[in-house]
Amino acid sequence: MGRRIELAAAVVLTLVAAWSGTARAQEAAEPASGARANGLAIELNTLAATSSGGCRLTFVVSNRTGAEVPQPRYEFVLFNKDGLVDRLTTFDFGALAEGKTSVRQFDLAGVSCDGLGRILVNGPAQCGDGSAPHCSARLELASRADISLVQ
Repeated sequence: MGRRIELAAAVVLTLVAAWSGTARAQEAAEPASGARANGLAIELNTLAATSSGGCRLTFVVSNRTGAEVPQPRYEFVLFNKDGLVDRLTTFDFGALAEGKTSVRQFDLAGVSCDGLGRILVNGPAQCGDGSAPHCSARLELASRADISLVQ
């Protein structure tokens, strides 16, 4: 009987150890809530009509790549409320220091803010051989405006 108890205890301890190791490995693989992701976080913060009848887009950009990103350019596609492409344009976000948050504004002549339905980040522009840091940076997109910012 003593041998059976020892064997049962060994099996239970083995199962507990295996379960504990799996749980720890899973916790290590999942980022903690609130953890900062690597890459560039781009938030469409506001849309505002300009005095000339255009639309001003304000973005908040956080560089979490681990290095300065010298001149990230991205192609954006603006869709109207009917889902039709209004225009393609490239935004140059200027130098982004690592670990810093910056605000960038772009004025679009001839675009009504009220007419926009969503904005697509089509991808990085002017990558050449692909070695520019923004060409491989992961994007985390968000919008506080009434329209979505998507990839």
